[in-house]
Amino acid sequence: MKKLLLPLIILLLIIGYFMAQRSDDSVGDAYDNMETPPAESTTPPDMDSDPTMPQESDDVAPTTDDPQSSGRTLLDDTEEAARDAGDAIKDTAEDAGDAIKDAAEDAGDALKDAGEATKDAADDAMDKLRGEDEKKEGEPQ
Repeated sequence: MKKLLLPLIILLLIIGYFMAQRSDDSVGDAYDNMETPPAESTTPPDMDSDPTMPQESDDVAPTTDDPQSSGRTLLDDTEEAARDAGDAIKDTAEDAGDAIKDAAEDAGDALKDAGEATKDAADDAMDKLRGEDEKKEGEPQ
């Protein structure tokens, strides 16, 4: 059993190596195809055609491929634009929510401070009133 284990491991490593190379080659070819624009196929003119028949260049507007299409469809562009718009709206909503939360916290802090100031003012007013009442009680009239 041990005699077969080492050759089996080596065989599996060799098979894995060649499979990886084939995969790398196919990925490299696909990448190269993406980088280079498609080559225009030019066919030689047919010599057996009738010279009196209009050729492609006679009274026919040449067809050109849209340079910006690059294999993408209008639907793909629309979906991408919709995703981008959705992401922008989501970000804006999160920013607005954060701003509202911060404003609410600031308003709460301001109300708390105003409440404390009101309480202090009321305590001071009560102290003054008590002080005047004590003076009046202590003074003969």
